[in-house]
Amino acid sequence: MKKIHYFLAFIVIGFIILALRPIDTSKENSVVVIGTVTKVYEGGVKDLVFKLKDDKTSYYINRGLENGFDLQKAKNDFVGKKVVLNYAKCWTPLAPLGTSCKHITYLTIDGNVMYSEWK
Repeated sequence: MKKIHYFLAFIVIGFIILALRPIDTSKENSVVVIGTVTKVYEGGVKDLVFKLKDDKTSYYINRGLENGFDLQKAKNDFVGKKVVLNYAKCWTPLAPLGTSCKHITYLTIDGNVMYSEWK
């Protein structure tokens, strides 16, 4: 019986470690998406969230409203514009089949960098 308890404890600890690991936001670990912004809004904890035309996925700049973005200005700057964005590829046991909201690591409009987490 003790072996089962140890095994379950090992599984739980492994699950926690996988769930809490940081997201790799490097260029090498990113996916490119091109689209027209239809909506910009606040989500999560001060996240700046983007919806693209004909795309069910939402994309967000983590804590964007705490790090230099203003919601009304972002709406004026982005809605109706074609953007190229990169989001971080990641997997978590909390959402093993993926999520409908992706972490933006790089964002441009007409070749102008509007946001970057890359060094």
